[in-house]
Amino acid sequence: MPQLEHSPYKSINVYIERDFLEGFLESILQGFNELPKEDQLMFVKAFKQHVTILGFRNPLRAPLRLQINAYATAFEENDEVVPFTLTTWAKMKSELAENVNNWLDSEGWKDLALEREYEESQGFSGEWPEALTFDAIAKKFEEAHPKFDFSQDELILMVIWVSGKLPPEQSVI
Repeated sequence: MPQLEHSPYKSINVYIERDFLEGFLESILQGFNELPKEDQLMFVKAFKQHVTILGFRNPLRAPLRLQINAYATAFEENDEVVPFTLTTWAKMKSELAENVNNWLDSEGWKDLALEREYEESQGFSGEWPEALTFDAIAKKFEEAHPKFDFSQDELILMVIWVSGKLPPEQSVI
């Protein structure tokens, strides 16, 4: 059986504009304390391991703007940062994550997961349904969840994360 091709996790950056990335990372840095203690500790450990800020042994003690800048750089450059970041975010956005997971499952998508860990041989698969655009996903999701309030950018990021699939290049979020 042939092994599937995977793109590195950091390939997701092709689809994310820097402004959205910084806002998204800021929301994680400001909200991870609301997660259960075990999840907080896992995030802090991974953050300290992968994010470096000159002059700070503990990068979480740096001013927020420095944390965001260093975190964004690590997210763009280090494959290991993407899974712990998006797993933490999915836990913080649990209602969106569950709705996306259930909706993708009902649409026939396979290999869905809300949490992923970094492994060298893992990454995003290229098995995106042919001709499925971000706008089409948002429209179909909205039809299935008319009362659910969401931003299209967050929805698309969650679809990519939960599905573990990257689409062929199209507009960025």
